[in-house]
Amino acid sequence: IQEYLPIDGSAPFCTGARRLLLGDCAATKEGRVATTQTLSGTGALYIGFDFLKHHLPRFIYIPDPTWLNHKNIIEDCGLKWIEYPYFNAKTLGSNIPGMIKFLSNAIAGSVVLLHACAHNPTGVDPTEAEWKQIAEVMKKNNLIPFFDSAYQGFATGDLEKDAWPIRYFL
Repeated sequence: IQEYLPIDGSAPFCTGARRLLLGDCAATKEGRVATTQTLSGTGALYIGFDFLKHHLPRFIYIPDPTWLNHKNIIEDCGLKWIEYPYFNAKTLGSNIPGMIKFLSNAIAGSVVLLHACAHNPTGVDPTEAEWKQIAEVMKKNNLIPFFDSAYQGFATGDLEKDAWPIRYFL
């Protein structure tokens, strides 16, 4: 007889993944975090975007540029995407002022895709001070963060530091 995992995956795996990403936070202790095991990062994105399609069937703001497959997965889930400024090609750095200005005028209740660390494809990440500015404008404008955290531990070599933006937003 084949034994199958529960629909949400292996409980110890989910607990470990949740702790790796969120640390020992109040939201977890209070039972406000749901975790499910998926097949790959792409599978996780698909499940997340599909969930959004059913509960917030609008569009998703995505950074310009972003990982090309983000657009494909979003479209496969039946959603639309709109790009926000992220990269400054002249300086090869971030365009946080452009991003903040764009998000200041974004439609309340919209979802914003953010790369937690090691932004793909640029490798350019906001500083902690810039993350605080981004969080402030998102909170003020009732925007919903959707983090893609594909490279935690690979950006800086520090799992905790690479998880900082997500933990700060939480």
